[in-house]
Amino acid sequence: MAWTFGDEIKVLTGYDAMGSDDSISGEDFYLHTNQWLMDGAKEVIHLLPPKLKEKCVTATGVGTDFKVDLDGLGEVLYVTRENADAGYLVPCRKILSMYGGLATDAYYATVTDPAYWIDGDNSGASTLYVKPTPTANQPAIVHHIAYPSISHSDTTIANFPDEAEYLVVLRASITAAEHLLAIEEDAEVYGPVIASLKVQYQ
Repeated sequence: MAWTFGDEIKVLTGYDAMGSDDSISGEDFYLHTNQWLMDGAKEVIHLLPPKLKEKCVTATGVGTDFKVDLDGLGEVLYVTRENADAGYLVPCRKILSMYGGLATDAYYATVTDPAYWIDGDNSGASTLYVKPTPTANQPAIVHHIAYPSISHSDTTIANFPDEAEYLVVLRASITAAEHLLAIEEDAEVYGPVIASLKVQYQ
């Protein structure tokens, strides 16, 4: 039987990675573990070679308003758009955002040569735009990295290369060890002071 990620972190560090008691922050120990695993996965993904990064890809459709909010989405690898009703998905060429206004002209972006660019919008979010404007019958799709949601009780990571999973556990274990060291240091520095105060005011 495979160990859970929480089991592995506990064995490597001694941190109660699956505990439901409150930590010094007031959060349960396992909630910290979950966050450290997800942070570790993001860091590992950014360091992966392209061949392994492809195993972390997912697809998000672009709405018929020709744009998609990139908040929460990982690195964009490529964009495709259907070239006709029930046609073929054609790769979109990336253009600089300063030329985005020119892409509205059919001369610069066509169904057989679509384009996309990344810019902000009035909401302040990073936004990806596709031209010609996608339709229900001619959709556009953003192929991007998906950051996984991971729990201390998991034994595998979905949409993630198996050969890199151990790196996520190691990264979370490093953070857990740093946490334990910080608590130990606080106890050494402030423990005698607190004990002295308790004696004085008893």
